Amino acid sequence: MTTIRSADELSAGMAFDLGGFVLTREEVLDFARRFDPQPFHLEEEAARDSLFGRLVASGLHTFSAAVGHLIRSGIFAQVNLGAGGAQLAWPAPLDPDTPVTMRVIVEEVRPSRSKPDMAIVKLRYVVARQADDVVVLEVQAPHFMRR
Repeated sequence: MTTIRSADELSAGMAFDLGGFVLTREEVLDFARRFDPQPFHLEEEAARDSLFGRLVASGLHTFSAAVGHLIRSGIFAQVNLGAGGAQLAWPAPLDPDTPVTMRVIVEEVRPSRSKPDMAIVKLRYVVARQADDVVVLEVQAPHFMRR
């Protein structure tokens, strides 16, 4: 995958397939114990009586894993200066041990008015189950990037 060297290389509509990842059952349980201890993330029995009817990954875990996957891809390593907020949606639950794929789409690129050496790049991350392309996470986030 090509590493972006300047936000000026980006334009709306560009898309990058970043491969995939898996949140294992052990990782799901560990994250839930530490950060999101709701019964449907922690225990099979309690999860059966939940909205989901089974153990599912925390949406916060899915989001954290997606951010980590984006950073580890290295595609924006030379230009990314951080993000400024995000809109999150979890259209479907993610079961442990389910392979997912991740795609990042450039929604908008605009130069910063106050810092001409920077641009604000709105990215949309889409994480979907590999087996059936059902989206489990969609994020829209403005990233500050070097020009």
